Order: sequence, then C-alpha cells, then structure tokens
Amino acid sequence: MAGGASETIKATRDELLRTRQELKTAEEGKDILEKKKEALLGRFLQMVRRYKGKREALLGDIKYLKDMLALTRARDGSVTVRSLALATGQDVELDLATDNVMGTKIFHMRHAGLRRDLLSRGYNPASISSRIEAVASTAESLLDKMLAIAHLEHNLKTVGKEMGALNRKINALEETIIPALDGKLRYIQDALEQAEREEIFRLKMIKRVQERKAAEAEKAQSLAAASQPRRSS
Repeated sequence: MAGGASETIKATRDELLRTRQELKTAEEGKDILEKKKEALLGRFLQMVRRYKGKREALLGDIKYLKDMLALTRARDGSVTVRSLALATGQDVELDLATDNVMGTKIFHMRHAGLRRDLLSRGYNPASISSRIEAVASTAESLLDKMLAIAHLEHNLKTVGKEMGALNRKINALEETIIPALDGKLRYIQDALEQAEREEIFRLKMIKRVQERKAAEAEKAQSLAAASQPRRSS
C-alpha cells in the first residue's frame, strides 16, 4: 500500500493481529457464500428444467384456449359466455409449505384438481353448446397447470435475485475487501520488520559505542598508570 492510505495505518502488533483476523473472517465468509451459491445454483437448475417443460405446454394451451374462446364468443355471444363464467366459479384451496436452502426460503404449493365433470359446473348441459363445454374444460385444465408452475416461477425469481446478491458480495470480497486487507497486512508486516531491523542496528551501534568507550577508558587507565613515577626501594 502506498500514498495517503498507508499513512493512516497503525503499524503495531495489535493492528497486525486484528488485520490478520479480519482477513481470515473475510476469506471464511467468501467460502460460505460460495457454498450457498453452489447449493442455490443446483436447486435453480432443477427448477428451470421443471419450469421450462411445463411452461412450454402451458403456452400451447393458452393459444388453444384463446382461439376456442374467440370462436365461442362469435357463435354463442359474449354475454352468454360471460354469464356462464360467472355462474360456474369455484373456490381454490392452496396448501403452502416452505423449504430452506442455506437461509433462502423455497415455496412448495399443492392444490386439489380443478377440472370438473359436465354436471358439476352449475349449468344445464342441455342448454349449452359443445364449444362452451370445451372452453370450460380447457380453462379449468389451464388453471390447474398455471397453479402447478406458479410456485416454480416465484422460486426462480427469488433464487435468481438471491444469487445475484451473492455474486455481488463475493465479487466485493474477492476484488476489494480481501485484497485491501491483504495489502494492509503486508504493509504492517513490512513496517514491523523494518522497525525490528532498525532496532537491531541501533542496539548494535550502542554496543559498539559502549565497547569503544570501554576500550578508551581502559587505555586511558593504562596510560595513567604508566605515567606515574615508580618509587625507589
């Protein structure tokens, strides 16, 4: 690290330990997020395979129903079709359950079959055309299929959104947070090693000065002793 950022870092042992722990936490967090992403991706691909086949079949049924409904309105009249639709409504009971994939809720939905026989729709079969009966039967079958994939579509959106958030977090850790902590750690280590080398050099210089002074003092004492006159016996 260089520039103004390095000037704000405290190159101390405590800061070194703190940064090392932060880096370890960030790396462990990244590993957890990647495992969660992998688990969600597996579930996401399973749901895509189930959803794709059912949605393609559903689109074909929707086109068929639209064509049949247009023909029935033209032959039997829009008023007749609308009044029969209002008269043949039914309640739909849904059984909801949830599954948890590493903190992300996955919904499951079940419902009783909605297709009814000719006598269960609330109108006199003899008073309607075969076209109306075909539209009613197709509409009930279509609603069955729509409910069968509704939770899949919801889960795909939920899991896709969660995976996008995980990608952003993982990228932030990989590209910004972990490199910054790693750079900070290296800077502190280098600064402490430099300080240690400087301290060793300072101690060596002190030792040399002390040794030189001791040698000079010893030499001075020797000279002083030699210069003193000897007493005759």
